[in-house]
Amino acid sequence: MPAITLTDKKRYFYLRDGKALKSIAELSVALQKMSDDVFNHHVTSDKNDFSAWIADVFSEPLFAKALKKVKGKVQTLELVQRYIEKGHFVHEVIIIGGGIAGMSAAIYAARGRLDYVIISPDFGGQMNVSGEIENYPGMAHTNFAEFMDKFKEQMQVNEIEFTDETVESIKKLPDGHFLITTDEHKYEGESVIVCSGARARRLNVPGETEFEKRGLTYCHVCDGPLFKNKDVAIVGGGDAALEAAAGMLRIAKKLYVITLNPAMKGHQYLIERVVGHAEIVSNAKTVKVIGEKAVTGIVVSQNGKERTLPVQGIIVEIGRVPNAELVKGLCAIDDDGHVKVDKDQMTSAPGIFAAGDCADGHEYQYVISAGQAVTALLKAQRFIKRR
Repeated sequence: MPAITLTDKKRYFYLRDGKALKSIAELSVALQKMSDDVFNHHVTSDKNDFSAWIADVFSEPLFAKALKKVKGKVQTLELVQRYIEKGHFVHEVIIIGGGIAGMSAAIYAARGRLDYVIISPDFGGQMNVSGEIENYPGMAHTNFAEFMDKFKEQMQVNEIEFTDETVESIKKLPDGHFLITTDEHKYEGESVIVCSGARARRLNVPGETEFEKRGLTYCHVCDGPLFKNKDVAIVGGGDAALEAAAGMLRIAKKLYVITLNPAMKGHQYLIERVVGHAEIVSNAKTVKVIGEKAVTGIVVSQNGKERTLPVQGIIVEIGRVPNAELVKGLCAIDDDGHVKVDKDQMTSAPGIFAAGDCADGHEYQYVISAGQAVTALLKAQRFIKRR
């Protein structure tokens, strides 16, 4: 496309000063000499004539979209020159994932004036299943809804738009770029930041699948209110289970917390909130979930004996499984399924970075995910410059 020279005068781009542009190469030359007055006539907060021309005449929607986000003459020129150099449109950074890691990377990409795209079928990631938040710097106390609103506001200020698609594959190209295939389009990037997060780990016991969404859930924030004044069991022995229990103490009639461990493990402030207010069923392994149309109980094995706890709700919080399937075969994966990264969040594949719950580190904290993502973005920026 960069080499195409138009012959139909009706498709030329006519600058305010009357000069006619017949190709993208001529646009590049014109931008180098263009006065601010002419540029500001064609590019305002409400329109971008260059972007519209690229989209309509050259049928380059991704390039046109990238141009539309750029407001300054220098950045416009850089983007046009990079397009001519590559021979087709290539993003500098492709961010995969819409949780706190993906959003943090996108904020820094936007403020750094990088050409990027953030791809995710949802917004918020683990924030959608969080409860109270009391350990994020600068916020003494908030909840997931308020936290999400703050992020949405910051995304709007930085004019960040999600590409609502699902990534299906990542392929490394011979020139070192990466081809990202989604359920709708293909995107090419010089670097990739994988922020695909993690999903709930399952119990893998009889009755779990049968009674999922019929009294058994993996999200206390989403479904906890459905168990108001009911007997509820939370399965898990760490911070996630403790957070769920702390939230459910105000909702459930009776609360059990089932753990394989002799005692609960996690932040002390959470332990103090829960222990003494819920029945801790320790040294207990979940055997099966029972019920009829809905959950009526959970069977555990405790000290060699089976015990049935009569409950109408079960919340499973036994950890997470990293969503690292996209890069298996491309990047090294640790024994727990996380993407291995170095101090720069670089994976074993140069140009692919990983951050957040899918990356190794095994510390599922919002502030860590955000920090890793910002590191990944800054290092990706340097990686691009060194290419």
